[in-house]
Amino acid sequence: MTDPGLNDPDVNGTALRALLDRALADEPPIGPVAQNALLAGVRRRRRRRTSAIVAGAAIVAAVSVIVPALARAHRTTPAPVTPGGIPTVYVANGSFAGAGWVTPISTVTNTAGPPIRAGGDNASMAATPNGKTLYVVNEASDVVIPISTATNKAGPPIKVARFPFAIVITPDGKIAYVLSEGARLTPIMTATNQAGTPITIDPGPAGPDVAASPAITPDGKTLYVSPDVQSDVLIPVDIATGKAGKPIRLGGAAPTAIIITPDGRTAYVVNEAAQGTVTPIDVAANTPGPPIKVGKYPVDIAITPDSKTAYVVNGNSGTVTPISTATNTAGPPIKVGLSPYNVVITPDGATAYVLNNGSGTVTPISTATNTAGPPIKVGLGPSDIVITPDGATAYVLNNGSGTVTPISTATNTAGPPIKVGGNVRAIVITP
Repeated sequence: MTDPGLNDPDVNGTALRALLDRALADEPPIGPVAQNALLAGVRRRRRRRTSAIVAGAAIVAAVSVIVPALARAHRTTPAPVTPGGIPTVYVANGSFAGAGWVTPISTVTNTAGPPIRAGGDNASMAATPNGKTLYVVNEASDVVIPISTATNKAGPPIKVARFPFAIVITPDGKIAYVLSEGARLTPIMTATNQAGTPITIDPGPAGPDVAASPAITPDGKTLYVSPDVQSDVLIPVDIATGKAGKPIRLGGAAPTAIIITPDGRTAYVVNEAAQGTVTPIDVAANTPGPPIKVGKYPVDIAITPDSKTAYVVNGNSGTVTPISTATNTAGPPIKVGLSPYNVVITPDGATAYVLNNGSGTVTPISTATNTAGPPIKVGLGPSDIVITPDGATAYVLNNGSGTVTPISTATNTAGPPIKVGGNVRAIVITP
């Protein structure tokens, strides 16, 4: 697959400059040049990231990453259907010029199939639990595109509230919730792909921007959402009634990431970077516990499948802090690479993988000993990661090089990068 060219008459110099300025707006650079900007590690900005991810010549790097995605994507035939039971990786590419597409990658051959045209500014994606449908959020056009994974064909766009940026799906797969700026939550019935009336979460006086992607409890009863990037509350939404509950106060810290333990007992909220804390919330009572002190500029969190340990990425200190969920106490920080950005844990809970955006590496951490292994070199500006259901392979999205790097979890070695092109923004894997 080749990137679309830049000879589109609709994209002149002025328009290109405007698009570039918009893509760079509000997006602090990351890496060794500007580690103090790692508040950009909130999940919304990870999904929207289109700017510099390379140390050194930041402007040149940003242009090289963004420009290919500004032209129009070409139409192609759908990728061959993957045999049932074999996972497929999907990568979203997007631009404000309407040149967005989704690239399927076979986990058997590690090769990319023909791109699926899927609108423009693809901010995020989610797959239904059965893996049959992929939902792609188009931020600039205010729609969600459903894609059948059986045929790799896109269905009619679903209109949602303005400026959508995040999506979560209930554990039973029946409802997809799309979060838009202005704290509006649009439910989509996956059986019909019809959108319901948006639920408005009171944004308060701070403004319309929303910080963290929402999270749903494993029993599918409650959705937690941050109402505003400057708000110090978390809002529980009753999924059965669609009603927002009483705000949960977080003590002056705005949420930047939300995760719930697999046993459904506790929600952990990563507080804004300057706070350097994580707040545990008792899901049954919707009451917060004392904030847990972690490292500088925490930006992401993952929890082991047994619900016993949470791992918090501290972007500005190059560390990961383990938290015992039984006692809500933090252990000694684990040193990883430069500007760590994201963390995931293998299905067996044995290894946590941490993306180091500034050094272009992935650090494996043994959860049994909380020790880091040698860094694994991947592509430029790694920004997201998924792991196959059998835990055999991790796939790393490299924002800076438009590639996906497969990693064998048995040997912690990287395979050849898979070229997907354009401005890569999100990655998911179907069951």
